[in-house]
Amino acid sequence: MSVPTQLAPAAVKSGHTGPSQLRPAESAPVETPGRAARIRGRLTTPRLYALVAAGLVLVGLAAGTAAVAAVQDRSGLIQNVSGVSGPLSVDAQTLYRELADADATAATAFLSDGGESAVLRSRYLDDIAQASAALTVALQYAEDERDTESLRLVADRLPVYTGLVETARSYQRLGVPLGGAYLREASGLMQQTVLPEAAKLFESAQARVAAEQDAAARFPWAAALLGLVAVGALISAQVLVARRSRRILNPGLVAATLATVLALLWSVVALSASAGRLETGERDGSALVSLLANAGRASLQARANESLTLVARGGGAAFEKDFAGRMDELIGTDGRGGLFERAIAQAPVADRPLISQARDETIRWRELHQQVRVQDDGGDYDKAVELATATTEDALPAVFARVDGALTEALATANRRVDRQANSADGALRGLTAGLVLLTVGMVAAVVLGFRPRIEEYR
Repeated sequence: MSVPTQLAPAAVKSGHTGPSQLRPAESAPVETPGRAARIRGRLTTPRLYALVAAGLVLVGLAAGTAAVAAVQDRSGLIQNVSGVSGPLSVDAQTLYRELADADATAATAFLSDGGESAVLRSRYLDDIAQASAALTVALQYAEDERDTESLRLVADRLPVYTGLVETARSYQRLGVPLGGAYLREASGLMQQTVLPEAAKLFESAQARVAAEQDAAARFPWAAALLGLVAVGALISAQVLVARRSRRILNPGLVAATLATVLALLWSVVALSASAGRLETGERDGSALVSLLANAGRASLQARANESLTLVARGGGAAFEKDFAGRMDELIGTDGRGGLFERAIAQAPVADRPLISQARDETIRWRELHQQVRVQDDGGDYDKAVELATATTEDALPAVFARVDGALTEALATANRRVDRQANSADGALRGLTAGLVLLTVGMVAAVVLGFRPRIEEYR
């Protein structure tokens, strides 16, 4: 006899029986895996190694590319300083100096008794020839439109100036007083139009040299940070592999880390050395060049105005005033605070005796000039001209020649220093680009070789 199965009270009450009548709320809950769990399930150790290796390769390539780009950029700037901006600056200096010296020489020659001397005539013609040559070369180097306009203006006005000088010489040989008027007009054209345009070119070239030196001396922060990121990523990868494989060191990752560290250190040391040499070239070279070039400009214009004051025969008050202003610019009102003092403070110790000599001779020049003025203002014009054109070693022309010679030599030394420091800075980067490329390739290869055996262990 079978025993009936006891029904649940709810089922008996409703008149229905069987499991199909259970309410959904009474079904057993089913757990679904979360997204993170699914990713972890799919990210097996071989796949993790492959992703890490790919990431390291990308970071290493980015760091290497940034370092190579930084080196190439700085090398290009340095070569531009020594190959374009620097030569343009030197040509601008030559152009200005030769033009100013031609003006001073023409004025001095006009005072010579019995007509101009052959020496002064030769010097004047040589100045014009060298200025023309420098003008031609500067036009080839000039890249800025404003520089080109200045050079073209000089080229247009120079024949006008030389024509006025030749007219003045012709009248002088004939004994016609009108020659002095033509000479003053020529000097006015030179000092008010031609020389200011030449000065603009020099200032523009010097500004470009300084800007390129500054840009080339900047530290490559982006490349350095990427290099540090690459080193940090490699160290983290070694920690990961050590924990998963229970091996303390991975030879491939160790080699990749060493290659990256070597590339980073080499880059930092080479770029820092290059920057230091550029800074030295800017401080002891470019900045000093500007001061010495300005001193040379002031001294030559002072000499021209000194002669033109006598040429004017009592009508040269404006020239005398300009002469006094140039002297104040050079040595200050009390012998202090002028261009010479600033140049001595700026110059390396080895250059200071030469600049000090130019300063001391300029002080002596001003004293001799006062003697000339005493004679001229006192009515003894012939005596004043004699003092201004004497040929003895302690006379005014010889003193000016020593000033000009010392400044020319000091300026040439400073220009050579700029070029030498630029070449030295470029030499500090020599071989770095090829080394970075090889080290970057080596780093990538070492990463691949380091992870490949670990990935194959799971196949």
